[in-house]
Amino acid sequence: MDINKMQDKIIAEFENLATVVNKFSYFRHLKMISNGSHPMDDTDRSDENLVTGCRKKVWVTAYKEDDRIYFKADSDHGITRGLVNLLLKVYSGHTVSAITNADLYFLHEIKLFHYLGASWARDFLSVVQRIKSLAIVQHLNTAPETRAGA
Repeated sequence: MDINKMQDKIIAEFENLATVVNKFSYFRHLKMISNGSHPMDDTDRSDENLVTGCRKKVWVTAYKEDDRIYFKADSDHGITRGLVNLLLKVYSGHTVSAITNADLYFLHEIKLFHYLGASWARDFLSVVQRIKSLAIVQHLNTAPETRAGA
């Protein structure tokens, strides 16, 4: 599924909350999302994989397979884990170009920053930056040697 279709799916998922839009139900839904499908091994929860700039611990790793970048992530906090899983749903399994050029319009549509305080928003944006950086690193680390001399 392409990035925009996944964002549309997330928007539809959050629209179901529109009838009871309040902070409690919103964050309860984020906590439910924390049980995502991107499990991380205990060995990946290292200082090297920690996202800098977050109040809660967030670990993100990436690997490349068939020119697509895949991510694994975890957090020591349920709501933060839910936020990270939203990003993994959107970004994981796409090319470096799609990841780095994606317009994350779903954030506005689900009113994420309306419900998150400034420190949560900074944490979230730090994770976005980490994901994009890892995508670029994975792309460069597995680039053909002919590209290195160009």
